[in-house]
Amino acid sequence: EYTRTTRGEQQNQGLALVAVGAALDRDDVGYELMFEDVLEEVDNVPLEVKGTIPSWLRGTFYLTGPGRWSLGGMNMTHTFDGFSKIHKWQFRDGAVSFSSKFLPSGFLNNSLAKDEIVWGVLAQETVPPRHNPGPAAMATAPNDNQNVNVFMLNGSLQLLSDTTSFVAVEPSTLHFASEMRGLYLKNESNPFADICQSGSAHPFRGSDGSYVSLREANKLTSGGSERMAVYKIHPDTVNTVQDIVHVDMPRASYTHAFGLAHGTDGVDTAVVVAQPIYSNMLRMMAYATMDKAFETPEDANTTVHIMPMDGSPPLSVDLPAFFFSHFINSWHSGQSEVTFDLDKSKATFFDRFSLDVQRNKTARDNWPLARGSAYSTPTRFTVDLATGGVKETTLFPKLSQCLSKTWCEMDLFRIHPADVGKQYCGFWAWHDYWNSTSFGSWAVVRAELCGEEPKIAAAWYEKNVYPSEVTFVPAPGATDKTEGVLIFKVLEGETGLSKLVLADAKSMETLATAVLPIGVPFTVHGDFIADAGDEPVVV
Repeated sequence: EYTRTTRGEQQNQGLALVAVGAALDRDDVGYELMFEDVLEEVDNVPLEVKGTIPSWLRGTFYLTGPGRWSLGGMNMTHTFDGFSKIHKWQFRDGAVSFSSKFLPSGFLNNSLAKDEIVWGVLAQETVPPRHNPGPAAMATAPNDNQNVNVFMLNGSLQLLSDTTSFVAVEPSTLHFASEMRGLYLKNESNPFADICQSGSAHPFRGSDGSYVSLREANKLTSGGSERMAVYKIHPDTVNTVQDIVHVDMPRASYTHAFGLAHGTDGVDTAVVVAQPIYSNMLRMMAYATMDKAFETPEDANTTVHIMPMDGSPPLSVDLPAFFFSHFINSWHSGQSEVTFDLDKSKATFFDRFSLDVQRNKTARDNWPLARGSAYSTPTRFTVDLATGGVKETTLFPKLSQCLSKTWCEMDLFRIHPADVGKQYCGFWAWHDYWNSTSFGSWAVVRAELCGEEPKIAAAWYEKNVYPSEVTFVPAPGATDKTEGVLIFKVLEGETGLSKLVLADAKSMETLATAVLPIGVPFTVHGDFIADAGDEPVVV
């Protein structure tokens, strides 16, 4: 049974934080609140809005992430392991209501029933460690804690993670609707092949409404090859996948995101960047944690796979090893060129979000330097399809381009939906180290890419306030692709309150805010779903 934190208790905690912050005038006041359990759930609570919500904004904003890291005297040790919680804001006629509920997954339900964190894949082991029932238990473990992203498919809101499994909830009530485990999906292209559970949490929507994503097929033993495949699921046959294009390789890479460039000749091209992170499946079954199963050989490269979606042979180009978390965009930049932008780094982002890093200011501030300046750096790659040559350009090489005292480090990108897969001129992003040496100095920025040099054109920032990823909703009929609204939530470190924020997407000025009735901790990704009959927004 959930314990509940009242609004008054949150405000009393916030008053204490105000006193501490005023006395010390320090950075990162209340930062660690993002990684504390919020057990309370609410349903369709009308919010009191300060400011004005545009009358044309009609639809629902969904945001997901972890909401609880402890149970039965056991504690999770990684941000992304927390039990999934869904947050929903419904906009109607200038008003907004708020819901927040835990995903009723098998992982949560079994853990509550046993009053312990049960067996299944985590990023890191719990403290104290879970009972290990042995490798065979992985086949029946409830690996359904989908807390990374959302996607509307066939009338249900699908909760996603870096797997090929889905947990669907009813969009209005957030009640459980169905579950599809990747192991049991039918493969229309190869009916005798298993559908491995690992894959991307950043799908695209096909022109026919299909779910288009990336999956990785790993083997249990050495020998043979593994596979990375771009596949689709049609809304009418949600238990069946169809591989569109694939590439075989000695070891498939863990890949959180990929690119999809729209072809001028009608043939789209998938861009798969295989970073040197490989899953040892025997160790995964034995230990059920990614930190035990992930391997990065010292001599490994990063391989770019350019994969025409008509089944033509892919082009694979080896580059010196690097890592990334998210694509910004990808497109055909010429008759025989494909260009893509992503956030390049010298280290994988996984251990950066270990809770012993995120809950320790010194550790989180110094994490990149301890790994050879492993900052998340927006970088452009242009691939010559004829020669296989690659040109690499850092988009923001100078601090003056982004008003940072440390690094132009950005992540969690958004672009205009009409620009997906096409040449584009700007994006919105989350920016840490904003005008500071503190990682916890978080801003939301708008970047312009098509001028003399890329620059940050506008920013939303408040000291000791921690914004989530933003969602961009274009203004109806607008020709300027920066016209519209940004929607995001923030946690105010000095008050302990969570708020909804709407900002003008061009100027980044606040349009409206609303205090939420409960806290919303760290979140990952989300989406805005327009009401039926309104102009569709696909992000």
